[in-house]
Amino acid sequence: MIYRLPEISDKNILQEYVQEHYDYNETSISASLGLTSSEYCDWVEKIQKNAIIGDELWGKSLLYLCLDSDRLIGLLSIRYELTEPLSKKYGDIGYGVRPSERNKGYATAMLKYALSVCKEKGMDNVILGCYKDNFASAATIKKNGGMLTDENDNYKEGKISQYYIISL
Repeated sequence: MIYRLPEISDKNILQEYVQEHYDYNETSISASLGLTSSEYCDWVEKIQKNAIIGDELWGKSLLYLCLDSDRLIGLLSIRYELTEPLSKKYGDIGYGVRPSERNKGYATAMLKYALSVCKEKGMDNVILGCYKDNFASAATIKKNGGMLTDENDNYKEGKISQYYIISL
């Protein structure tokens, strides 16, 4: 798997990725940091800036395209400078896999890679969250050493969120 920041030239593969989610009746694109609600060039610029300079509120972060050969498999967000309250609310790592590539071990590999980046950045542990009914994501987190620490329904009405911690 290849992990890299998006570039302007990636527009077509990202449009195909988003369209596949829509074709599966998914309107929310995990770990995309506003891809569908931004002008593409502005989105790429924001991702590049966050990797180098960071954001005033969120600190430095990485948003990687995860590619297997030339195929975009998923998106991986690594937020390694979050304040503790933001980390507890949103998690340090987010990931999403295109619908046709799920249940093939990609999310587990992506999370494993993200954990190595977090360790490299000096983090001792990370927090991840997922909806309680997202059994696949919970299993991915547990496969990577996640321990359930909290559960609440404050994030989105009608959805219970679970939070896991992974020691690095």
